[in-house]
Amino acid sequence: MKIYADRPDRVVRQLLSDVLVVVLVYASVRLGMAADDKVAALAGPGRDAEETARLVDGRMQDAAGQVGDAPLVGGTLAKPFESLAEASASLADSARAYQDTVADVARLTGLVLAGAPILLLLAVWLPLRLGWVVEASAASRLRRIGPAGAELLAVRAVASQPLRRQARVDPAVVAGWRAGDPDATSALAAMELRSLGLDPDR
Repeated sequence: MKIYADRPDRVVRQLLSDVLVVVLVYASVRLGMAADDKVAALAGPGRDAEETARLVDGRMQDAAGQVGDAPLVGGTLAKPFESLAEASASLADSARAYQDTVADVARLTGLVLAGAPILLLLAVWLPLRLGWVVEASAASRLRRIGPAGAELLAVRAVASQPLRRQARVDPAVVAGWRAGDPDATSALAAMELRSLGLDPDR
């Protein structure tokens, strides 16, 4: 498998592209983590409210238990404390639900801010990179099998090279290739290999 080109200028561009992708992916992940932390910090007041409400709930229940033991009027005296305990427990549950919501939003925000740029980047870069690897690997194999491989590369050059490159080819080379001239075939094959950043002489 051919991962990088033979020509130094093409290798440098590929390496820079690969490094840039890694840096951008890392930056996106860090951005997502930072956003997660920022949003998650909004749950702080909810934690404080839950802690206070749980504390009040416990104290009110203790008070209700103490006055509830009073003869005759114990049940009546305990009701206000029981009501306050229930209200505090309800407030604590609401604070807990608020924290859960903030945590969900924080995770979603982090995933979106990290995932969207990464997916967009990979959608653009990965097909191009993998496409080059497939093409260059196939061309490299053809380069090694001799005249038959050169013929296939020449056909590919004539069929797929941009017109601006084909216009620079000497018509005699094309005529020689059609006549079966090995030198003309090698020249067209070399053009195809060079377009992929591969060295025809390897």
